[in-house]
Amino acid sequence: METASRLAVAYAINALWQLPLMVLATEIIVRLLGRAPGKTIHRVWLGCLVLALTVPALSLLQMPRLSFTSRPIQGQMAVAPQTAEGKKSLNLSFSGEQFDGPTHTPQSAVDLSGLISAGALLLYLGSVLFALSRLAWGLRKTQTLVHSAEETSLARDSQETWESCVSLFKITRIKLMSSSKLGGPATVSWPIPIVLLPKELHDEQANDMAAVFCHELAHVRRKDFLCNIFIELLGVLIFYHPAFHWIRRRIQETRELACDDMAADAMSGRKLYARSLLRLTEKMLSAAVVPQHDCALGIFEGEVLEKRIMNLLENRSKHSRLRTFISLALGSCLLFGTCILSATLGLKPAHAQSVNQTSNAPTGWFLAGSKPANYRTSVDKTMIQNGQPSAYLKSAVPVTDGFGTLMQQISASDYLGKRVRLRAWVRSQDVEGSAGMWMRVDKDQSMLAFDNMQNRAIKGTQPWKQCEVVLDVPVDATGIFFGILLSGSGEVWMNDVSFEVVGNEVPITSPQAHTLPTHPANLKFTE
Repeated sequence: METASRLAVAYAINALWQLPLMVLATEIIVRLLGRAPGKTIHRVWLGCLVLALTVPALSLLQMPRLSFTSRPIQGQMAVAPQTAEGKKSLNLSFSGEQFDGPTHTPQSAVDLSGLISAGALLLYLGSVLFALSRLAWGLRKTQTLVHSAEETSLARDSQETWESCVSLFKITRIKLMSSSKLGGPATVSWPIPIVLLPKELHDEQANDMAAVFCHELAHVRRKDFLCNIFIELLGVLIFYHPAFHWIRRRIQETRELACDDMAADAMSGRKLYARSLLRLTEKMLSAAVVPQHDCALGIFEGEVLEKRIMNLLENRSKHSRLRTFISLALGSCLLFGTCILSATLGLKPAHAQSVNQTSNAPTGWFLAGSKPANYRTSVDKTMIQNGQPSAYLKSAVPVTDGFGTLMQQISASDYLGKRVRLRAWVRSQDVEGSAGMWMRVDKDQSMLAFDNMQNRAIKGTQPWKQCEVVLDVPVDATGIFFGILLSGSGEVWMNDVSFEVVGNEVPITSPQAHTLPTHPANLKFTE
């Protein structure tokens, strides 16, 4: 869950500066294309939307794989320093000059970066929920509009025009209905295509009705309704960004230009279609009907009537395919160069630290765990116990579903066949999960013995108390791992740590040692 939160925040932050670059590059491509057909410009803006949705996530793919294992990370050996006598001496003290990092900041201090990250996440999720609610409301109003519509009856001439247009666009399944809630003709697919006419629009001139029918059938032929729903659904990811609304506006405009081109070609005259469009606009504006804001697509969609009329009336020579190809090639190089730059410079979410990134851990110790990036460790010179400073381990985020550990890793060669004890004074504050000392004995990659105080875990706020873990080291063991762990949020301190060989009179603490029965049972299956 926490990894998903970091990904969401990084995606939103990347989009903040990358989307304007996408829009700028696309506007340059459109300028290079000049008077290209509306469907070409529409596809360019659709491509821009696809890149706007995907480019902010490209840098996230470069994240190293996170470790979700429940066992502490086995990384570099924390090599113990040599004493003057040549014997190994473990650094189990947190005093002296072995630590040169900053002093501990009390847990009550505000984690500013965590608060900013949490605030950004809440704002982003709020934007996504708002966009989803808006889309759901639009679909609900569209459903209400369709259910309130009635079968329409046209005059004979208008009916013939309708049938001729349907045949021209080669559409087999479609309905023609009317509604008093519409401010203009519209098209929906619910589930089959439906052309909706306002009550005020009936028995107009043949050319005007043909313009309406051809434009709406062009939407049907292009499957614009479903495409629009898909755009709105994907757009929830970047709905908060003004650049998305710019892109969506351009998609709406160019979609209408593309439908105008198809309708004008079907009517065999761009000027004829433009005049009909103007007359229909005047007719609808004179009607006291407020347009319905839903997901339906209509002839007046896009609110760029002047641009559409100019596009229809201008004397356009046939657009050179060579020019289109060169413009698209140059524009694509610019756009994809922008994508590569954005992906390279994009923010990468904080990920699990490797074991050599110790977060100011004392010399000889290192920070590990399933999510070490969520924890901080260092020496607290203000937390004195037995005359010595303490090491601490605390969560860096309010809530975490992983664990961190301050640990050491040594060879088992000096302890083969012996019983060892890890002992320390431990104090806790606001531990919501659990904490405790732990030790593990391995043979290569296989675990031979393990105890993490799970059956006597430290929780909540506890004063100083002595904790210990005792394990046997088999003769074939290769490594010993030990330290203090913290699962969930909170903070623990560790002081006066000792690691020593003990006699067999000291019982081992591993839970497995107390669960094994001493004699076989129920061998005859009679119980």
